[in-house]
Amino acid sequence: MSASHIFATFLVLTLYPFVFGQTIDCQRPPKLVDPATCCRDGGRDQIAENCAIQIMGANNGQQNNGPPSMDAATCLAECILTTSKYKQAPKALNLAHIRNDLSMKFPNDSAFVEALTAAYTKCEPQSQRRLAAIQQINPQQPKCSPFAAIVLGCAYMEYFKNCPADRWTQSAECALAKTFVTQCGLGA
Repeated sequence: MSASHIFATFLVLTLYPFVFGQTIDCQRPPKLVDPATCCRDGGRDQIAENCAIQIMGANNGQQNNGPPSMDAATCLAECILTTSKYKQAPKALNLAHIRNDLSMKFPNDSAFVEALTAAYTKCEPQSQRRLAAIQQINPQQPKCSPFAAIVLGCAYMEYFKNCPADRWTQSAECALAKTFVTQCGLGA
């Protein structure tokens, strides 16, 4: 299983449920829809792949066919943002570097670059607030800071909600998932 699939599975199963039904109930979402089937992202990322090998390989032999543990997913997110140099400080992003990096990786896809950059920009302050709330409830320092996982989860959700038209799959299930995350306030 690739790093992007591991992280997407973690996000889908633990952070952001999607519906596959007729009625939208934010308190009781029905079956899940894989967001990658609705909104294509940038594809394989070597940094994410290398981090998955580093983190999951050091995860005491955890099987790669199930979702990662919360600690593994948090450390994976931290590895991705740190290695990409997207994280400027423990609780801050380097937004200029994010835009430049994405522009270099996707020079012919400005809609994707803009959507993802906007997602990171919107998610940074929200993630800082969520981290502060988590730390108030549980002041113990985990192995890896949850800031990166909160940022990636939020950015992924914001990107999904604002998916560029050329990357969106037109289907009833995807439309319903987008309606659910928008109406239920998931993301930033």
